[in-house]
Amino acid sequence: MYNQRIWNKVDQYKSNHTNGLRLKLLKSSKNTHFVYVLCTEYNIVLFKDADYTKPYKYLPINFEYKFQVLRTPPLLINPSLSDKKGENVVSLGEILAIRFIREDVEKWSEFRGSVSDLDQLRQFLGLKMNQIGFHQYFKVYKKIGKGSFASVYLAQRIEDGTKMAVKAFCKNAVYKEENGKEGLINEIQIMRILDHPNLMKLYEVYETKNSIYMCLELLEGDQLYGLFKTKRSFTAQQIHSIMKGLLEGLNYMHNKGIMHRDLKLENILFKEPDNCDSVVIADFGLATKVDQKPFLYTKCGTPGFVAPEVINLKDDQLSYGSICDVYSLGVILYILSTGQPVFKGKSYNTIVRRNREAIVDFQTEKLRQVSDNQRSLLIKMLQADPELRITSKQALKHEYFCAYYEEEFAQMYTDDDPHLGEMLVKLNAEYIRLDMEKLKRTNDEDDICKTEDLKVDQSQEKNDFLKIIMRTPVITGRTKSIESILYLYLDSPLNGFQSPNLDPNTHHIQQIQTKWMNPFVLQN
Repeated sequence: MYNQRIWNKVDQYKSNHTNGLRLKLLKSSKNTHFVYVLCTEYNIVLFKDADYTKPYKYLPINFEYKFQVLRTPPLLINPSLSDKKGENVVSLGEILAIRFIREDVEKWSEFRGSVSDLDQLRQFLGLKMNQIGFHQYFKVYKKIGKGSFASVYLAQRIEDGTKMAVKAFCKNAVYKEENGKEGLINEIQIMRILDHPNLMKLYEVYETKNSIYMCLELLEGDQLYGLFKTKRSFTAQQIHSIMKGLLEGLNYMHNKGIMHRDLKLENILFKEPDNCDSVVIADFGLATKVDQKPFLYTKCGTPGFVAPEVINLKDDQLSYGSICDVYSLGVILYILSTGQPVFKGKSYNTIVRRNREAIVDFQTEKLRQVSDNQRSLLIKMLQADPELRITSKQALKHEYFCAYYEEEFAQMYTDDDPHLGEMLVKLNAEYIRLDMEKLKRTNDEDDICKTEDLKVDQSQEKNDFLKIIMRTPVITGRTKSIESILYLYLDSPLNGFQSPNLDPNTHHIQQIQTKWMNPFVLQN
């Protein structure tokens, strides 16, 4: 049944929130008049009075609504060509109005006002609601990734020159997948909540009839997984920087009541090449709010990294907490420290079984080469019992971050300390010892590989304990890099850029994926 109106009656408005962005705007209609607009976390509310005591209409901020920015004509490179294509736009025109659009409603609701007020409203909506007009607001330069459901493009926002990685989804393909639409909406909603330097940033989302464009932070560094595959070793200082950044990002998420549920080497990236301080957590396709019960996916993650309480879950009605992420991050610390996987195996089945058993070898020779504080933190993060496991907040206060580094470095800057020279020599010697041990290591004994690339023992495909959702449909169609972003440069915009459609080979790809993914999907 189609909706007839954009705005809902005020008697359906349940919230008493009065905090938020307040604006006086001109509502265009048959009887154009001024209204007082309140923008809250979840609603746009219209009031009749300047004291904001008489609400009369509202609309919820969700995927059912979109907004469009109307502007004066832009400055064009070639005036004879279209002003709807970003590659022909030099600069955008001045903002004139903002329209709200609701699915299945032919009419729209338009607001006008001062440029300053309209820009404030646009900035607010850009963080919370899908908008229309991607092609006229971005210059698209080249494709940098491709998958069966999505492609990633290097693009530049015309308004401020910000370079972004734009992930373009074919709505028809994604929505046909089981929980495809719900999964994509969930990922976008989660990313809109997050704003932290160690988490991949979502700037804004655009939507057309056939496509959704996620405008993401452009990361010019490598994947952590890629660095391991090139036999990269990490020094003690680098591991410290990586873990501190990851824990700070994770603690921020947990404070927001969100858990990632798929921390692994492939989802750890760097903003800049050779800069461990620029580490970020990416891919929020399996993330969820802790209190959002039931979860869209319950038994999920990547075997080899999943917390025991998740991979051993027998009842979908049961739940777990964000402490599961700490275990996954502990697995990453183990790999950084030893160059080896925690749960070794040449087959998917073996890794799942060992992951379920959660028996970790803390006596390996390579762990004896790291500092006592690093080993202590690792053991606390990899406790099989979530009740005994350290939290992300507690981990940041662990001696690994406080005693060994911060206190000793602080003392180094005490110029009048008579033992400064002796302490510097001792500290530098310790760094050299730890770093040399790391540089001597190789991964020849136990190679690091992607769990999903391992073979599944066909005789055990129907074993329920082996079935775990490793990817949402969106992640199944995640892109593979075409070329390293490190070597990208801004040349001429990509002419003829179109909305993403299904690749001609998609049907064949989907058949392969379906055959491969069946053993991983938890079936009730």
